[in-house]
Amino acid sequence: MDPFRIARSLPASVGPVLCLLAGSCLAETIVVTDSHHPVTNAGDARVIELDRAEQLTKALSAGLPTNPQLATISAKNRLSSEEGRRITAELRRAYQDVADARGLRVQKIPAVVVDRSFVVYGLADVAAATELIDAYQKGAN
Repeated sequence: MDPFRIARSLPASVGPVLCLLAGSCLAETIVVTDSHHPVTNAGDARVIELDRAEQLTKALSAGLPTNPQLATISAKNRLSSEEGRRITAELRRAYQDVADARGLRVQKIPAVVVDRSFVVYGLADVAAATELIDAYQKGAN
């Protein structure tokens, strides 16, 4: 079955596109999105929010004094705190997520990627997107 036939049979308002991605075959589901395109029914999928690093950076700098010297002292104290270390670790993860999403060569968001080989674009319901991919795979066999 042609993967684009599935996309053409879907309602135009949803408009997801199913296509093949180059990459290794891993049994996983990865969702690539941002805070402006929330997803539902993600289950155990790995969700990559492309703007998460920006959100964390804002959280780290929120409420710092306008005086540069005081802001530097306050920022150092904040970073050395338990909360600061937690946010820093999350920030590292967020940047790694962006690198991983680039490696998937996702064209638009939201994107639901299964086994690094199949992607459904434009569908915020992750369970529905994976069902489309499952149906395609069963039809292709």
